[in-house]
Amino acid sequence: MATLHEPSAVSERPVVPEEPLPEVRSSPLPADTSSGLGAETGPTPRLWFADNLRILCTCIVVLHHVTAMYSGLPFWYYNEKPTNAAVGTGFEIFILFDQAWLMGAFFVLAGYFTPGSYDRKGPRSFLRDRLVRLGIPLVVFYYLLNPLLCLPAHLGRPLLEDYPGTTGPGPLWFAFTLLVLDVSYAAVRVVVGTRTTGLCLSRPLTRRSTIVFAVGLAFATYLWRIPVPIGYRIPVLDVPSSHYIPQYVSFFVLGIVAFRRDWFRTVPAWTGRAGLGMAVAATAVFLPLAVADGFDPCRGAGTLGSLLFALWDSFFAVGTVLAVFTLFRRRFDTTGRRRRYLSAHAFTVYVIHAFVVTGAGYLLSGLHIPTLIKMSVAALAVPVSYLLAGPVRRIPGVRRVL
Repeated sequence: MATLHEPSAVSERPVVPEEPLPEVRSSPLPADTSSGLGAETGPTPRLWFADNLRILCTCIVVLHHVTAMYSGLPFWYYNEKPTNAAVGTGFEIFILFDQAWLMGAFFVLAGYFTPGSYDRKGPRSFLRDRLVRLGIPLVVFYYLLNPLLCLPAHLGRPLLEDYPGTTGPGPLWFAFTLLVLDVSYAAVRVVVGTRTTGLCLSRPLTRRSTIVFAVGLAFATYLWRIPVPIGYRIPVLDVPSSHYIPQYVSFFVLGIVAFRRDWFRTVPAWTGRAGLGMAVAATAVFLPLAVADGFDPCRGAGTLGSLLFALWDSFFAVGTVLAVFTLFRRRFDTTGRRRRYLSAHAFTVYVIHAFVVTGAGYLLSGLHIPTLIKMSVAALAVPVSYLLAGPVRRIPGVRRVL
């Protein structure tokens, strides 16, 4: 079973599992919610629920990688086998469900805040900003930080000879994918020639369109996983969860459509209930059928089990994202000093947390205690990463990027 990011360094180099997000100065997901939605609309209130959702998802990303480290799966820079088989199974289940929707939520956020940013800045400024905020962290992580994380696995060996095998995007695969999508969006806008399209409220989100989208995503995912099965890594892209690319692209586009139709601000209550129902129903029907068919996530491409699994994770992703977005829009659309700090430092946490998580793993490696206890201690990587994010952003020049 593959995880969100699979480490990328070393022969079995841990490539990192999933991972953030809005265009506040700290995230690749442009959180430009404080600016106008279009030329005709004027300024509008900031979507605080999007910031709060980003905080939650960033914390889940860190916990995802802590879980991966202790799951026994070789998907992180440091990993241990769990002391209890049941615990290991529980960790794998958490990784499976977490991976199915989390990065999709981030790409919806990214897509939503992209059109407004492009409309205000124009193609040149927009691309320059994306290259700075996404490209610079990506290059630094690829050639410097990822090799440092892989260093313990290469001690005693010729470092210069091993260096090419230690480079990689690690968790920054998300920044790479988002950069590709942003460039593609800008290219389409240049070709189409529209300066701004404003809002288009004539087609609200409906139950039927939600089901059609989920079914279409499931079949696109099924077909994609025939040449790109779960666990396969496309060499040029170096994206560990390449089997989820149809979801990432379609959710990014969904975010763009949601912006133009103002879905984030007008989301009806039924979307939360319907989304939760979709996620629960998919888990109760499609997932057991996939397992009963003998589906092996790493070898099931093109089989009935693979189709059933694609139906599960597509419906589960769409349903969970709808439910979570609706919940946060209706219950958590406020802010405060602490939440503003957490939101502003989310992308910095995303960039540096690999060092905190991996460091915790090595520090605790000498303790012979149950895995659950060890993981509970390692989970402190979440607050520690946020505490370190402030000083990191105060380094001269870093704030401009992070």
